[in-house]
Amino acid sequence: MAKNNDAKRHAELCAEIKRHDRLYYEQAAPEISDAAYDQLLRELEALEKAHPEFVTPDSPTQKPGGQARSDLAKVEHRVPMVSISNSMNPDETRAWHKFVADELGRDDFELLCEPKYDGLSCELVYENGKLKVASTRGDGFIGEDVTPNVRTIKSVPQTLKGKAPERVEIRGEVYIDKDDFAKLNAQLEEQGQKTFVNPRNTASGALRQLDAAITAARPLSAVWYQVVEADTLGLKNQAEAAARLAEWGFVTSGTLLKKGKIKPEVVKGVEQLIDTFEQYKKHRHDLPFEIDGMVVKVNDFELQKRLGMRSRSPRFMLAAKFPPEEKETVCEKIELQVGRTGAVTPVAVFKPVKVGGVTVTHASLHNKDEIERLGIREGDTVVIQRAGDVIPQVLRVVADKRPVFAKPFAMPEACPECGTKLVKFEEEVVIRCPNALGCPAQVKYSITHFTSRLAMNIEGLGEKRVELMLNAGLIKDAADIYEKLTVANLAELERMGEKSAQGLIDNINASKEPKLGKFIYALGIRNVGETTAGQIADLVGNARGFLEITPEQLQQADGIGPVIAQSVSEFLANERNRKLVGRLLKHVTPKEAVAKKPGEGKFAGLTFVFTGALHKLTRDAAEEMVKERGGKASGSVSKKTSYVVAGDDAGSKLTKAKELGVKVITEDEFLAMA
Repeated sequence: MAKNNDAKRHAELCAEIKRHDRLYYEQAAPEISDAAYDQLLRELEALEKAHPEFVTPDSPTQKPGGQARSDLAKVEHRVPMVSISNSMNPDETRAWHKFVADELGRDDFELLCEPKYDGLSCELVYENGKLKVASTRGDGFIGEDVTPNVRTIKSVPQTLKGKAPERVEIRGEVYIDKDDFAKLNAQLEEQGQKTFVNPRNTASGALRQLDAAITAARPLSAVWYQVVEADTLGLKNQAEAAARLAEWGFVTSGTLLKKGKIKPEVVKGVEQLIDTFEQYKKHRHDLPFEIDGMVVKVNDFELQKRLGMRSRSPRFMLAAKFPPEEKETVCEKIELQVGRTGAVTPVAVFKPVKVGGVTVTHASLHNKDEIERLGIREGDTVVIQRAGDVIPQVLRVVADKRPVFAKPFAMPEACPECGTKLVKFEEEVVIRCPNALGCPAQVKYSITHFTSRLAMNIEGLGEKRVELMLNAGLIKDAADIYEKLTVANLAELERMGEKSAQGLIDNINASKEPKLGKFIYALGIRNVGETTAGQIADLVGNARGFLEITPEQLQQADGIGPVIAQSVSEFLANERNRKLVGRLLKHVTPKEAVAKKPGEGKFAGLTFVFTGALHKLTRDAAEEMVKERGGKASGSVSKKTSYVVAGDDAGSKLTKAKELGVKVITEDEFLAMA
């Protein structure tokens, strides 16, 4: 029984961590703090240590988080971009140092300490001194091609100074300075647009834009700290590699911290290591950019090789994280927010307090169970924390400071926005408003979801403008965007004018031929994310096929189970939803996907993995060819892989294919098969 419970918890943790990885890496919209994420991952690691049989190749403990966006070209990292193990307190840092000392049989090794930047990891490839490719980390093995976007960052050298190797790969972090972030938000607020939550997510979103002009309009900065396989260039340690980066013209930690109270340090011994960390913690808020800890690397490359790797992180490196900063404040009231799917979430509104350099005014209380666990009431003094992100959380109530007037909070029976009786599904902890098409909050968020970048991508039609249009009676649903908006009526809105109105109409017209998967995702069907929408599009082929799909047919697609199938069926069974989709399809013509049926086509039952540089096909085109012929295109090699298609400079996947005995073919051989 205990093992069954552990297995169930293991599955829950895997699913939850993967969901948070998608939110953090792909959508730049995390729901939990770094500390809370680390707790989930540590619980998973403990379960797998107790039950090694639970470990699978796709477990979050076995690979870095994140996945490349489906609409950006892919880049395979020749050397994987791995995660870094964390320490959350000095005792854990001491334990790591002892482990390294025991492994090396000595404790006098050098350690390089530098900031843990709170940005987005990036890799640059230079050939003959010229920038050729820039990519994000992605899942650690395959990232997104962001070369045009990175070229807009002024501090990134297009050509290396001095003598450069024939090929070199550089890694670092893209971020936004605190002051630049504040100015950007002030500018957006002035324009009546939605402001950003924090610098890290803003940098991530800006770097991963499809349009480099949008990236150029964001105040991105970058710092570089790793030369991949630096020892092959005659460099002996991390400090030498950092010096070489500066010679080539890169901004390094040394450049950024030159005038500050903390600097990159080479230290020896655990006491010097702890002392350096304390200095970083003390002066972190003096820096012009966000950091959430200190990265420690064994300095000597030969010693790094001796220490080696774990499945998802190197043994020679540690991220010593800053502890969450705790502050007391008063919960002035508890408000209720209704989201796009009708979930009613209680939110604590605080007397403003500065935590970790950011003013915090509210925090989600998630659900009724969390309110009961905390015992929180309006008027209570509470302890809050902010770890790594701007996502605050209530840790506890200071009971002896409770005022006499404080009363227990009761969740409502009716929706605070529309008065509809709330419902609770058996398998969920949240309560929901079922009035999807009539609840003002749900209508607003469903329209902003429809117009969002990953859906119909109507630039300039964010939450604030949607709210203006709803209040002015210009629109009531997503179809009204195409049916009722004109330059004339938009120009009358606050802060619009004729020029802005014409620009918005142009953007609306440009959205009328989306990919079918984007259109399905834009409809906001519960449990249907961007990837699932794409799978459904591949299955049905066109909009008519989508409207006629049955639950049984849906479950034939990879990754679509009964829960998603039921959500789609319930959406399509609703007469008002079908009427809305029908109205949209009078103006929007989704591009047809090739309808695919499992078990049909030349590649039915076959799984292909592409690695290295292809010359006749893009990676996306090659993978699409596989899917069109009934096969599966995967990003990782396993015993179930049928073929690995190897291009130039094929990396770790080619090595793994040979180890597993998977058949390796060339691009030309693949084309002949197709």
